[in-house]
Amino acid sequence: MKRPLVHIVCLICLVSCSRGATTEFWFPVGEKLVYRLYWGIIPVGSCEMTTEWIEMEGKQALSIKATAKTTAVVSKIYPVNDHIETRIDPETFLPRQYLQKLREGRHVRDDLVTFDHAAGMAGWRSAKESVTNATKQIKIATDTRDVLCLAYYMRSKGLSIAQTERFGVLVDDKMYDLEVTGLGYETMDVGDFGKVKCLVVEPKAKFGAIFVRKGRVNLWFSEDMRHICTRMTGKLSVASLKAVLIAVKGPGDDAWS
Repeated sequence: MKRPLVHIVCLICLVSCSRGATTEFWFPVGEKLVYRLYWGIIPVGSCEMTTEWIEMEGKQALSIKATAKTTAVVSKIYPVNDHIETRIDPETFLPRQYLQKLREGRHVRDDLVTFDHAAGMAGWRSAKESVTNATKQIKIATDTRDVLCLAYYMRSKGLSIAQTERFGVLVDDKMYDLEVTGLGYETMDVGDFGKVKCLVVEPKAKFGAIFVRKGRVNLWFSEDMRHICTRMTGKLSVASLKAVLIAVKGPGDDAWS
C-alpha cells in the first residue's frame, strides 16, 4: 500500500507568543522544524513542520501543519506538494480535526476528519468528486490520534532502551495499531547543531503497512526535554528515504534555534 510522502515524514517528529490557554507543552508554540529530504544520496525536497494558536468554533486550538515539496528539478519528473494539518484540543492533546491535501504525481487526495472522542467516533469525508463513498464513520478509542498529532505527542514520551509504547492511529479512513520501541543511544553529528546525543527509535505497524511497504524505519530523537527528531531513515518500494534536520526556528530564547 503506497503511503504519501508527508505521512512518512510525519514520523520524524515522533513560548513567548501570546496565548489564552494555560497548558504548557514539551515544545514552544511557534516552533518550526525544517528538514532536507533525500532519495538515496540525492536531495529531492524539503519538509517543514510548524505550530501556532488558532480559534476554532469559539475556542482556542493548537494547529500543527506539515508541508512536503520536491525541488524544482525533481518536480519536473514527479512533483510532490503535500499539506496536512491537525487541530488539537490543548487540554487533552487530542485532535478535533485533521485535514490533508496531497498532490504526488497523478495522485490527488483531499480529506477532512472530524474527531468525537466522547462518542468514540470519527467522521471522514473526501472532497474529491470522483470518490463514490465520500463519507465514512469510523470507531475510535479514547486516545486515537491522527498521524501528525501522534508524531508530536510521541515527542512527549521520552522512551528508553527496550521500552515499547503502543498507539492507535487513524490514517486516511482506517485505524491502525502502532508500536514504537527504543533501540539504543547514538551521538549524531547534526550539522550546525554539533554533536547531539539521540535515542534511536523504531516504529512498527502491528496491522498493515502505514508508512512503508517494506523494510525498517529508524528515527533519532534528541535526548533532551524537546525530543526533536534529528534524522529519519526508511526503506521504501523504490529507494531509501532520509530526512535530515537543517533548521529549528521559534519564539523566545531557544537554544536549538
